[in-house]
Amino acid sequence: MVKKGMWALIALVLAFVVYDFVSGLNREQQVREQAGIQVQEEFEDDSIDLTDEELEALLEDLESDVINTTSESGVEYGLRAGNTAYDFQLEDMDGNTVNLSDFRGQKVFLNFWASWCPPCRVEMPHLQEFHEENDDVIVLGVNVMSSESNPENAGNFVDELGLTFPNVYGVDEIVDLYLVESLPTSYFIGSDGTVYERVVGPVTKDILEARFSLID
Repeated sequence: MVKKGMWALIALVLAFVVYDFVSGLNREQQVREQAGIQVQEEFEDDSIDLTDEELEALLEDLESDVINTTSESGVEYGLRAGNTAYDFQLEDMDGNTVNLSDFRGQKVFLNFWASWCPPCRVEMPHLQEFHEENDDVIVLGVNVMSSESNPENAGNFVDELGLTFPNVYGVDEIVDLYLVESLPTSYFIGSDGTVYERVVGPVTKDILEARFSLID
């Protein structure tokens, strides 16, 4: 009788473990789906808080050799969909100079991040996998230097996660110019330098593939 009771108790515990595991998977799937919906909604919102006049004033205030403000005929620089993304010149983790315009002819996912940012850490494996599987898109990471408690944190973060796509040190001028107020903040840029979308929050590889499939 006692043995039967023990076996019944064990069976009950196993049933609970299986139920809890399945429920956990369902909850995780729901969270993923909700996150995807939130990101998609963010994609559809092309609004920028600043007006065109305020953006122009900001650009005039940010006089720096890291920002390329050379005007091209018929080109409208800005952050709204249809604008040409502001060019910049920054150093990568190896001390090489990188210009955003270096990647003209290729689509670019411009991603602002910090080593202390949990959503950034969650997002990075997706960016790395997307980088490895898509030769026609450049993933360009920009570390927000002023937010790091130690300058070495950015390089350690890149090494720890095994990131092989280019990452540059983002100075305050660029962070302010691109209206980075929370992390991660990213921009989808076409092969001609045109801004398509801005998204605040982490993205997944599937979202990157879906969105870039619609971008020239």
